[in-house]
Amino acid sequence: METNSEQQRIAFSKRLTQEIKRIGQPIGSPTQIARTFNQHYSGQPVSAQTVRKWLLAEAVPTQPKLLALATWLGVSAQWLRYGSSEKVDSTAPLSAQQTGLVVLGKEYAGLAQYAGIFPLLDKLVRLSPRDIRIVEGMVQLMYAENDGK
Repeated sequence: METNSEQQRIAFSKRLTQEIKRIGQPIGSPTQIARTFNQHYSGQPVSAQTVRKWLLAEAVPTQPKLLALATWLGVSAQWLRYGSSEKVDSTAPLSAQQTGLVVLGKEYAGLAQYAGIFPLLDKLVRLSPRDIRIVEGMVQLMYAENDGK
């Protein structure tokens, strides 16, 4: 007999599988899914084994990973985890829902409106959070070097 926890893991796994298929990721390749997820996740990278556990209903991701999954897949975290609430997060920008791109933090929100005008900004807004932090660090380093001159 399945416990409530097992039922929740199974239901989560079904929703995750459905959404991964929807965006065209190969469901039979946890390695590819992990690789793509890690490009969208700024925390500790996940392994193919971790993704396999999510897909086989052996585990549920931690909250930060769940939020990143939901953003990547363009669905609400509440729906992905519990199946409740609206499937699509109506508070997320439409472009993120349509493209599955990482949503930038609110400190970068003003940049997105200029992305079509400035090609460099268009590329920047498409970077993963980790890569944005790398670019930001490089810019801060260059700024600090030039500030002293």
